[in-house]
Amino acid sequence: MLKWVVFIYGLLIFGLGWIGYFKGGSLVSLVMGVVFGALLIVSALLLFSGRRVGFYSAFILTILLTATFTIRYLSTHKELPAILAVLSAATFLYLLIGTLQKVPTK
Repeated sequence: MLKWVVFIYGLLIFGLGWIGYFKGGSLVSLVMGVVFGALLIVSALLLFSGRRVGFYSAFILTILLTATFTIRYLSTHKELPAILAVLSAATFLYLLIGTLQKVPTK
């Protein structure tokens, strides 16, 4: 299940980057969304192949995303994208930590 959660989360971040670009004209949102989304999808593919590095990369990427959106919220005070991103990342981190014992050993 974790593999699919990471994959779907990567697609979500990828899509949100495009939405940020089309709705607000934010090139930074596009680049960050595409890069982080693609890296999360690669993490999921590593998990599908049984590689433990996929778990660690997804975990680190999610922490970086949460920190980025927290800093962004503190500087812009735009609630909607930041709060949604932090809540989704917090939920995802909870799922990652909850499955830590089930991660492949390779």
